[in-house]
Amino acid sequence: MSGFSYGETCPNCGKDADGYTDHKPFNFSSLSCLHCGLQIFPQIEYQTLEELNDSRIDSDMEPLEKLPEQSKDF
Repeated sequence: MSGFSYGETCPNCGKDADGYTDHKPFNFSSLSCLHCGLQIFPQIEYQTLEELNDSRIDSDMEPLEKLPEQSKDF
């Protein structure tokens, strides 16, 4: 097992919540509160070509003609 669980304060209700952090297959953290029901989990998605190019232009990079290969196997 590559991750670990820990207690954390819920940002909504201020009571104890369950946190979890892992680094495989990538770094992520999640939170679940049994008091108020708040759940925070990572969501995996890719930007559209337009969104990616807007970000690239903002970072002084050349825009792309097409999206690079994007794996769906996480």
